[in-house]
Amino acid sequence: MKKKTQQLNFFFIIVILTCFVSCQNHTSETKTSQYDTTTSVKKAVAKEPVLGLNCDTTVISQEFSYKTLAFEVFKADTNKIKSLFLDPVVLKMKKATSEDGVSYYLHNFTDGTNSIVLFRNPKEGFYIEDAEIKNNKVLLNKNISIDMEKDTFLKLLNVSNVKCDTITVKDDESSFESIYIFKLNKLIEIKMGQIVE
Repeated sequence: MKKKTQQLNFFFIIVILTCFVSCQNHTSETKTSQYDTTTSVKKAVAKEPVLGLNCDTTVISQEFSYKTLAFEVFKADTNKIKSLFLDPVVLKMKKATSEDGVSYYLHNFTDGTNSIVLFRNPKEGFYIEDAEIKNNKVLLNKNISIDMEKDTFLKLLNVSNVKCDTITVKDDESSFESIYIFKLNKLIEIKMGQIVE
């Protein structure tokens, strides 16, 4: 009888250990499954823009890409281009060389805070090489101004639900872009330039 009791106890111990090990494995599998689920949810969330996230959204619009300034500089002379600035402006010319070895001059108009750098094709006119507008001391398209609300800007673009702080607006040919940078839903800076591929 004592031997049967020992065998029975041994049997119960094995059953309990088996159950314990089985439960541990099941818990590990559950934790692994939960972790994988959590990971894939995080990946999906990362793809969705979050308010205030420093991401970039691209929109196509002629008016708000190439026509950001108050007038087109293409056929303007340097005095007219200077009139875009409300503060005194300095024009610095810098010699540059193209990949083909052709020399040309970049015209850098700056008031110390804002700058517009132009490339001049003698046969055609001025092209915006690069520009940075950081305050309202540069005349812009009548609908745009630094410190404007992001929602107002999005209405001008006829788009909605853009959560990114940076909105890149390209022309129809994707040859020129204006980048509108927002902080706390206010426009703080505009950058413009040719798209080089």
